Amino acid sequence: MIYLLMISMCLAASTGQILVKKGLNRKKPYYWDFYIFAGVFLVLLSPFLYMKAVQTAGLSGAFGLNGISYIIVYLLGVTVLGEKGSFLQTLGILLISGGVFIWSI
Repeated sequence: MIYLLMISMCLAASTGQILVKKGLNRKKPYYWDFYIFAGVFLVLLSPFLYMKAVQTAGLSGAFGLNGISYIIVYLLGVTVLGEKGSFLQTLGILLISGGVFIWSI
């Protein structure tokens, strides 16, 4: 249950950030953009999922899984936004992944 809540929270926050960035890259006024509205909604949803996760697993159980967000944002930034990922960024993501794995066992 805790893993589902934390992955949902990380996906909501990360996807929300990507959608906001995608909306800001478009030429139309940002206050009418669907991507920005959807992104802000997801970003605002994520704290509620996090609070439920902390309530369920405690702070020490839930906090370490926040690192998943870095991984998701990096992967979505490279694939969806077409950003360039450097060797050091990729190495950092691998280290974060290892840390999240160790924290979760």
